[in-house]
Amino acid sequence: MEQHSNSRRSPRSTELNKRGTAADKSTDASEKSKTASQKSATDPSHKKPTSHRAGAGAAKKAGTDLRAPLDAPTQATPEELESIRAQLHSIEMALSALFGADYRRGPESQRSRRAAANIIDHHFDQIIAEWTATIRGILDEPALLKSPHIRQSCANALIRFIENLRDRDNLDSYVYLRRHCQEGMLSRWRPSKFNVLHIALKQLILKRVRAVIKGPRMERVREAVVAAIDERRLMVSRFYIESREHALRISEEKYRTTIDHAPDPMYEIEPYTLIVQGANAAAEAMYRIVKDHEDKPLVGRRLTELGPPEDIPHIRSHVEKVVRDGSDQIRDWPEAGRYFDVNSALISFGKMQFVHMILHDVTQRRELLDELLRTERLAAAGTFAAGVAHEVNNPLGSISSLVQSLLPEETDLARRTSLHTILAQITRISTTLKDLVNFARPSPSQRGRFDLNDQVRETLRLVAYNSRFQGISFEPQLACDLKLAFADSNEIQQVLINLIFNAADASQHRSGIIRIVTENTTKSDNGGQVKKVLMRVVDNGTGIQPEHLSRVFDPFFTTKPAGAGVGLGLSLCQRIILANFGTIRIDSEIGKGTAVTICLPTYEVEAAAADAPVS
Repeated sequence: MEQHSNSRRSPRSTELNKRGTAADKSTDASEKSKTASQKSATDPSHKKPTSHRAGAGAAKKAGTDLRAPLDAPTQATPEELESIRAQLHSIEMALSALFGADYRRGPESQRSRRAAANIIDHHFDQIIAEWTATIRGILDEPALLKSPHIRQSCANALIRFIENLRDRDNLDSYVYLRRHCQEGMLSRWRPSKFNVLHIALKQLILKRVRAVIKGPRMERVREAVVAAIDERRLMVSRFYIESREHALRISEEKYRTTIDHAPDPMYEIEPYTLIVQGANAAAEAMYRIVKDHEDKPLVGRRLTELGPPEDIPHIRSHVEKVVRDGSDQIRDWPEAGRYFDVNSALISFGKMQFVHMILHDVTQRRELLDELLRTERLAAAGTFAAGVAHEVNNPLGSISSLVQSLLPEETDLARRTSLHTILAQITRISTTLKDLVNFARPSPSQRGRFDLNDQVRETLRLVAYNSRFQGISFEPQLACDLKLAFADSNEIQQVLINLIFNAADASQHRSGIIRIVTENTTKSDNGGQVKKVLMRVVDNGTGIQPEHLSRVFDPFFTTKPAGAGVGLGLSLCQRIILANFGTIRIDSEIGKGTAVTICLPTYEVEAAAADAPVS
């Protein structure tokens, strides 16, 4: 096909070459006539455009206007065009130094580029066929499957290359190449593969240039083609770098965002100096919980400075094991009032290393395990209590009956006093046994509506004459508009009596004041606000040690002296309140006193729930 084409164009090519050679050898002709002679030697249309734009338009009439890229048009943003122009400018500066007038912008370079464009346009189908065949021979089977429209892609690229040769300010070719490097076919190729394909294109074009033009003019057109292809290759290399840097920035940002928004505190630690080199937002938030850290940044501090001195040997041992073995784990590490599983690994990149430490909050797991142990202890205590109550209660009743039978006939005052003392102690034992039975086998609550204020007043009347409350004053602060509570009134009174007795025991050695407060309140429940009635018992006693607060509801736990209690009171209170769908909380401060807050459901809320239709 190529021989047939050359033989068909041979007379004309000979004539054009003669004109070009004569024009090049003539030294007396003016620059204007020389330029005209060179144009006629390489322009198959024999037209003489009067300007750069007019030349491009005339060339399009020669055949390019019948071809247009078939892919979707791409609209470049002003920022993209500015970036392409900046990169193209730096490449033009470098290539101008290598190719001189054959490349730098000017009339001579533009004539050579238009001549090359016309030759490519004239042999367009042949070049596309040979270029596509070359590409198919270079690419492997998987790459061919990913690029099913190679011929049309080559045609689109060559059309835009021709347009850029005719008009250097037409950047469509580079806009498409830039997009392809970012997300198209070229993004799946290596730059070396693109270079090979364009070297093949360059050889196909130069083959036609050498066949059509001879002499010095051919050398100038050849240089223009080589420079244009090299410009294209250099631009694509920059686009590759740009796209890879962009992908790297996105990947880094994604990684950093993922790490920074992770719920677990994460640290990057220098393995030998133990200096914190990086931390995510969760680590920073946990760091700020400690008041002493508020004015000092976390990054840059040593890991050993972040905890109490007694933890330093454990921290050093953990990091040393990570450096030695590559990883290590610590379970249930206490930090900032919570518990964490510490998972650390040694990360290497290049010649650098750091310890990646992750703290996973397991406080809830710890609380569930504690609750499970507490439940097991409760079950064991319940079984034990039921047995004790059964075995002790019967002989105790017999002893009580015998003592009571002796009292009427006893006339000796001292002996009568001793018998009354025995009866009082029997009553005390019976009360303890009753608590044990209630704890082991709680009876179901008989819930109903009642006035909590009336319950408080009645309870205060019951304890008013008890010698246990000598020197202690009561300050009831009862809300006048308090809503009706919905619970077992007898059980709530039992809880209130227990709390008042505990408050009195804590205030024995000082001018005790016990305040009982009631008020209406609202609590969050299932995403909404629910009305509740609140009762708070506050004393100004000695307070509870912080380490004891988490155990006050444990059965048989007590800080009272031996014989003053068995540690079941608050456990029973908690069980009663929870059985009545309420909540109980204890707040205490050493030297200032203790406050026990109870919230109970209101009657109107329970009535509304009972009247609601069942779906």
